[in-house]
Amino acid sequence: MPLTVVVNDTHRNTDTRSFIMALVEALDAEGGLGDELRLRLLVAAGSHRSTPEERRRHEETLLGAERRRFAEIEWHDARDERRLKSVGSYRFHHWMAEAGFYLACGSVEPHYFAGLTGSHKTLTVGVMSIGDLTANHETALGDGAMPLNLSGNPVHEGVAAALVELEASGARLLACNQILVSGRLVDCRAGHPIDLLQQCLPTIERHYARRCSGQKDLVIARVGPPLNRDFYQAHKGIMNTERAVRDGGLMILEAACPLGVGLSRWLELLKEARTHADTLTTIRRQGYRLGDHKAVAARRLQDLRQVRLALVTDGVDPELAEAIGVAIFRNRRDAAAWATDALGPQDQTGVLVEDAGCTVVGVD
Repeated sequence: MPLTVVVNDTHRNTDTRSFIMALVEALDAEGGLGDELRLRLLVAAGSHRSTPEERRRHEETLLGAERRRFAEIEWHDARDERRLKSVGSYRFHHWMAEAGFYLACGSVEPHYFAGLTGSHKTLTVGVMSIGDLTANHETALGDGAMPLNLSGNPVHEGVAAALVELEASGARLLACNQILVSGRLVDCRAGHPIDLLQQCLPTIERHYARRCSGQKDLVIARVGPPLNRDFYQAHKGIMNTERAVRDGGLMILEAACPLGVGLSRWLELLKEARTHADTLTTIRRQGYRLGDHKAVAARRLQDLRQVRLALVTDGVDPELAEAIGVAIFRNRRDAAAWATDALGPQDQTGVLVEDAGCTVVGVD
């Protein structure tokens, strides 16, 4: 019988290498796997795409010399119909349908619509079919889908339901959740993937939740790697901090975005629908597609709240500024001049948020 180790891809800051080393050490202390248990690795890539070279480097980083201990290594491809199997009302990577032992390692951070990331998502969204994954993300259009919120959050409830169906099929699930702050491990817990979230929440709020006194005229949100890889991912920094800006205020997002705008559907919808109402109408007409929820959030902020946005980056073509409704600058100096001109000479209030991709800002 296999022990399937389920881990994140490069889109999360999880310290999977340390987890693998601890697992190997624990197995060695117990005399190894024995004759009946095989060790295999499943990388939960969700809808993310990667090149063969990116995969090779990631595996080398995670496993090093311990690669020999894994009888099989696979990367989940949510679009590969040949490698999907039904489990209850969902379709997962075919290994998940074998009613065996599954050990997942995840890192817990605030998530802008799922409430929290963690191994519960690694074991579900990370290894789902693209259809099931899209259906889960579509619920982000509903109320309750916001960072740090689990109760009444339809996205989180969908993940929990998927875990129930996996367990009903005979899957035995165990999770390890890390909490890392600036790359430093501050907490690590093991147990049932859902139970762990409630245990981790107080620590997450202590490290990643911030409050400011009243809404501000200007919010500057800085996003670092890996979430700064493209504008689609870095936009999480806006959604995590937008509560801190007043209606009609300004937000400046700083993110390198070496891969440009990111998900093509998100850009197409932003080009096609310039208002919040038009965005919703387009989705109803065409059907929801992955990424639409973020376009809706962007237009809600720009249209309904009249917040003006700027992006400081080297990676996004300034010619796209009009289409995405964001002023694009190559440096902070030019963005500061834009903000000064937009706000006028009177006294203004502002807040700077570092690590805005994970830091959630509320208002007293």
